Amino acid sequence: MNFITSFLLAVFIMLSVTPPAFAEDAASSKAPQVRGEGAYLIDVQSGQTLFMKNPDKQLAPASTTKIMTGLLAIEHGDLKDMVTVSSTMLNNKLVYGTQIYLAPKEQLLLSDLLYAMFLNSANDAAVAIGEHIGSNLPNFVNMMNQRALEIGATQTHFINPSGLTETGHVTTAHDLALIARVAYQNPLFAQYVRTKTHTISRSKPDVPALMVNENKLLWRDSAVDGIKTGYTAVAENCLVASVTKDGRQFIGVILKSPGREIYTDMQAMFDYGFTQFKDTVYKPSGSVISTINVNNEPVDLILDRPIYMTQKLDQPSPTLNLHVLPAYNTALTSVEKGQIITKVEVLDGKTLLDTFPLKSARSISPPIEKKPTLSYYLSWITGLILMCVVSVLLISRKVYIDRRWRRQIRATRRREFE
Repeated sequence: MNFITSFLLAVFIMLSVTPPAFAEDAASSKAPQVRGEGAYLIDVQSGQTLFMKNPDKQLAPASTTKIMTGLLAIEHGDLKDMVTVSSTMLNNKLVYGTQIYLAPKEQLLLSDLLYAMFLNSANDAAVAIGEHIGSNLPNFVNMMNQRALEIGATQTHFINPSGLTETGHVTTAHDLALIARVAYQNPLFAQYVRTKTHTISRSKPDVPALMVNENKLLWRDSAVDGIKTGYTAVAENCLVASVTKDGRQFIGVILKSPGREIYTDMQAMFDYGFTQFKDTVYKPSGSVISTINVNNEPVDLILDRPIYMTQKLDQPSPTLNLHVLPAYNTALTSVEKGQIITKVEVLDGKTLLDTFPLKSARSISPPIEKKPTLSYYLSWITGLILMCVVSVLLISRKVYIDRRWRRQIRATRRREFE
């Protein structure tokens, strides 16, 4: 009897526990069972999290590091640049593993190096890119870490541009999803990572020229459109992938997965997102978010694109908060319609999802300087006349006093002589 009572009590306690937020609902039978140590699924439109597993556990990223390397190359470089390979290629502590066998003084287009790095995952190409963009590797690594902080990837620390194992070279599933989301929003980046094959131009014979994308999902599923694979003995299998279907895009991250199941686990995460969530417009394009005064006239600040919200099908809509950043420090005297005045942050609780520009809904011309009127000139003329009259009176008085004083002097002298 005690056994039955204890069993029923245990069942009751299990059923009465309040479920966590949908992003943490890993216990649900509908949630994917991911075998990697860290995982994350993010909705690109809304920035909201759909699934996560150990999201803030620091793990080795392997070649998913190259997402940041490529983003910086596209943001700071010219794809037509001719890159001269340095003697760093001979340093087998910095360059080993997957390579296209670059040789010192060999020259390749930056664009071709990016194809080699993204598709073939060439570590030597990543180092050549880092040296070209940053002038040297330490400076480029600083750029990588600074950009990570700008994106909000605060638990990420890079030590090299390739992802080869080094102590302290770490990221998290959450951080990597944030980095990938920002990177993929760059059209050039998206073009590279969804390319299946590309032949690069090499001046040397008998070296790899045909680059083939190692992302197996890109070949299996037409909806998958990037991003990057990775593997080292320490990091094990890593995958960042993007999928776009029916106007919705997700980015998934799996870190430290034991084997090929990383691809089926990623597909399971994508299926979970498409079947268990929907996107709705939280604020449509043109919505008035704030108002400012310009020359004592109200000017609405509006969105130029919609803010989306992701909702789990069996749960109430999440509450988003909008935080308008301060505008100009000095008062505006004029604005143009469509001018970006400030930005609004979209937050889910304390989590920053996205930042949108706020634009002026109308134009306000600068104040017109008033031209002097006749009364303005008359007042000046009157003032000048009065000044002249006063001056004449003062001068006349001084002359009168001087003459009287001289007469008195002369009279005094005559009396003295008499």
